[in-house]
Amino acid sequence: MAHEIIWEAKGAYKRFSGFVNASEYLGTQKEILSDPRIDDMRYVINDFLAVDGYAGSNDDAEYSAAFNRATSYSNPRLRVAFVTTNTAIRLLIAAAAPISSLPVKAFSTLSEARAWAEKGN
Repeated sequence: MAHEIIWEAKGAYKRFSGFVNASEYLGTQKEILSDPRIDDMRYVINDFLAVDGYAGSNDDAEYSAAFNRATSYSNPRLRVAFVTTNTAIRLLIAAAAPISSLPVKAFSTLSEARAWAEKGN
């Protein structure tokens, strides 16, 4: 997996490529959520458009959603957007979204994701 985290004025943009597994994704989530800037952030955008495949289960997705809980107490304004056209990834997002303590939504384009993510500012 290759990934890049771009820190923006009010959030973070994560771009993934190649083959991604749940452990690698969770590593990037931990990196963002443990950063001192997290309390002032308004969004995280996870861009999976360049991903060739993803290995993860519903349990992995639910763990990832639950992992956000502490952050939601210190920063309830944070939104999490995913950009993907991959059906399997969208199903995992749909499984995790109802138990996430933060708003989570999937989009097909980066511009749609950015518009939603930045709307919470």
